[in-house]
Amino acid sequence: MLSYFFLIIATVGFAAIAYYRPLFSLYLIAGLLPTYLIRFNLLGLPLTWLEAMIIILAVVLLIKKQVDFKQIQKDVFFWPIIAILAAATLAVIVSPDKLHALGAWKAYFVEPAVFYWLLLSIITVRRQLEGLFWALGVSVVYLALSAIVQKIFVVGVPEAFLNAAGVVDRVVSFFGYPNALGLYLGPIVVVFLGFLYYKNADSLLLYLSNAWRFWLKSSVVILGLLTIVWAQSEGALLAVIIVGWLMLVFQKKTRYWALILLVLSVIVLIANAGLRDFFLTKVLLQDWSGQVRLAIWGETWAMLKDHWFFGAGLAGYPLAIIPYHANAWMEIFPYPHNILFNFWSELGLVGVAAFLWLGIKYFWLNLKNIFAAGWSYSEKMPFDRLASFVFLMAGLEIIIHGLVDAPYFKNDLSMLCWLLVAAASLNIKLKK
Repeated sequence: MLSYFFLIIATVGFAAIAYYRPLFSLYLIAGLLPTYLIRFNLLGLPLTWLEAMIIILAVVLLIKKQVDFKQIQKDVFFWPIIAILAAATLAVIVSPDKLHALGAWKAYFVEPAVFYWLLLSIITVRRQLEGLFWALGVSVVYLALSAIVQKIFVVGVPEAFLNAAGVVDRVVSFFGYPNALGLYLGPIVVVFLGFLYYKNADSLLLYLSNAWRFWLKSSVVILGLLTIVWAQSEGALLAVIIVGWLMLVFQKKTRYWALILLVLSVIVLIANAGLRDFFLTKVLLQDWSGQVRLAIWGETWAMLKDHWFFGAGLAGYPLAIIPYHANAWMEIFPYPHNILFNFWSELGLVGVAAFLWLGIKYFWLNLKNIFAAGWSYSEKMPFDRLASFVFLMAGLEIIIHGLVDAPYFKNDLSMLCWLLVAAASLNIKLKK
């Protein structure tokens, strides 16, 4: 009963913020993406607090007639989004688990698309766009602080992630498993790395000096990386390292040192047999985690050969894979842990084509914008070109990590992906 009382207070408070300060409510949503973990029922309908905030803001803006339908329809990603929503709807129809499929349809597609359109309607100047990323940085800080508390005091960690001595082996923060941290934190760390040295004269944080902003961004990067390491999210760590190295290569001042770093790393790997064996074991998927993924992919491929067009249907993978589950030593996972297999099994080839359409437009939009910069990444680039480069790198991090995991099919991750796409679109729109 008490929890519902606090829920009512929070709802009224957020509704007031949405009415009087819609931009700030957007920042609250961006900074509170992990609140999908707060779940409740409203008239028998399961909801999360993240969903509630999006619905409240959308209703308020509709009442105030502040949803910019013309801007939405003119948006460069409008038709790819419609195609994705259509593919997701078709995937619900063919799914063997309609109830869970409807929940996934609502949380992973409809609400992120609504949030995307609200972003287009509310953000009208460049400095407002910056606030979204400061809000994401706040989420990194509180997730990291929670992980630090877990690491020191061993609280809130499932037994599976403690070692034999009862010490924390892998932190989970507020999530139920460690990789959730890597999937969420990886793209945000890349964004803050990209903007680390940028001195924005039109910053939202007008009262803070460039030095203060630099240290705030550095804190987000350090805390995010530390949490990824403590979570032992190897896919996220490798993706961030690769993308971070590419950032060094594209910047003239650091290109020479990046190449030296690469050469020295190769020499060390060749000279040190232990490190070389460890690296090859991980890259060639010869460790336990790699063997599990190879087994998952083998079973998924066998299933997709029989369901090549529609896939398993939305939320249908755990049921569809049962006849193909030949590895009794391994549990059935919700998704195949590969970005292509994830979309193929959930949305079929129609969904894969729709997301390819969106992805190609996303990368081409950003590439086209930075082309005039001579492909040279620098903090001296105009903001819109630097932002395009950073958004490219964040998208690349998601794809690299997605080779061995599921970087989209979760409430916070789908919202994060759409936020990045919206930021790329707004960046082009607002550069004038």
